[in-house]
Amino acid sequence: MTSPATTPTLLLNAQYLPTSRDWRTEAGRADSPFLVDTFVREARRAEEAGFDAFFQADFSGVNRAALRTGPPLTVFEPFQAAALIASATRRIAVLPTVSTLHTHPFSAARSLASLDRISRGRAWVNVVSSFRSGTAIGITRATPPEQRHAQTEEFLDVLRRLWASWPPEANRPDPARDHFVREELIRDVVHHGTFYEQTGPLDMAPYSAAFPFVLQATSSLAGLRLAARTGDGVFAGTPTLGAARALRAILRAETRAAGRPAGAVTLLPGAFLRITASPEETAGLLDAQRRRAHAGSGRPALDALRARFPRLPLGEAGPADPLPADLLPETPDEVLATLGSPYLPLWDLARQPGLTVGHFAAEASLLGEHARFVGTPEQLGAELRRWFDEDGVDGFQFILGNDFDALCSRVVPLLRGETPRRRHPHPRRTPSRTGDHP
Repeated sequence: MTSPATTPTLLLNAQYLPTSRDWRTEAGRADSPFLVDTFVREARRAEEAGFDAFFQADFSGVNRAALRTGPPLTVFEPFQAAALIASATRRIAVLPTVSTLHTHPFSAARSLASLDRISRGRAWVNVVSSFRSGTAIGITRATPPEQRHAQTEEFLDVLRRLWASWPPEANRPDPARDHFVREELIRDVVHHGTFYEQTGPLDMAPYSAAFPFVLQATSSLAGLRLAARTGDGVFAGTPTLGAARALRAILRAETRAAGRPAGAVTLLPGAFLRITASPEETAGLLDAQRRRAHAGSGRPALDALRARFPRLPLGEAGPADPLPADLLPETPDEVLATLGSPYLPLWDLARQPGLTVGHFAAEASLLGEHARFVGTPEQLGAELRRWFDEDGVDGFQFILGNDFDALCSRVVPLLRGETPRRRHPHPRRTPSRTGDHP
């Protein structure tokens, strides 16, 4: 494996979820979320289309209300599913999720090293802290929210040291000494930290010398700075191009401040696609959506805005009042530092001239947590590419959507403009050792 290209590269991750199909239809029920074959088949389809990674999120705990309206979001333990998918594919990276709240770094290192060997160097990892209530099943000591980033940083430090403790060259037999493994090259890890204790090395050999690509989700400046120090990619909700461009610029500045090249950490926001059959259908859907939003642009929309964004200083403003000039900090850096990334799209929206509070509230109601794109495959390909070309993103994490088949067969090829065989190698922090792996 060689180092990634220095030219800008569009990274595309597929997050296939069983909710991508309508379970109420016969075709939707045929793709059972309880059959691993469903995920293996779609991973192969994503690989053929040219996706870089097949992403598997992990949601611990049972949401009984959600189960009434659709399949569970988590059906298989991510590392086990990733191993099966890796054995059924040849190029695409597998990207399971590991929680710093649920897992000790030693257990995570073993799972990740095993997956890296099964996939022959295609293991990536999504590191989360599982901060939502109800997810700390079986955990008696909760980590205070203000310490989550510190815990994640220590987790990754121990994880990387464990990975490096058993280098690939230790697996080259030394017949002259009658040694199958060169155990003198395996280094002990001695760590006594705030959150974790570790003595001894990893007990199984990774396939790659370089540590896997690390994705981290964040919505705060502290989380962005953590990713700038320890990650390779950021998964964040940026529903407008202006918000994405601002967040990417801040991420690059923070990455430079952490002593790394500006482009060392990629921004991969979530993208929800509604694929249509014609431009006329696209226009009709967008027009209907906007008319619905503005039909409720009075007090209901304003109340919804206050509930969703409680830190907006709206005071006693009414729907017909002009939008206050000081509603948000002046720069996106200040917005992120004081309010967090969910407020960046509002900063982008507020720059439109002549907005009333009611109109602003109606437009804000159209914003989801992640970017939502509506259009034909050709329209979507052009718009997604525009986000990349205009420095808004380094790639996308495709989540949900109404037509995974069309995404793979018609949208991604337009973004790629090349065959999967000519795609870049999977990025890692440092080049892996070249040559055969034992």
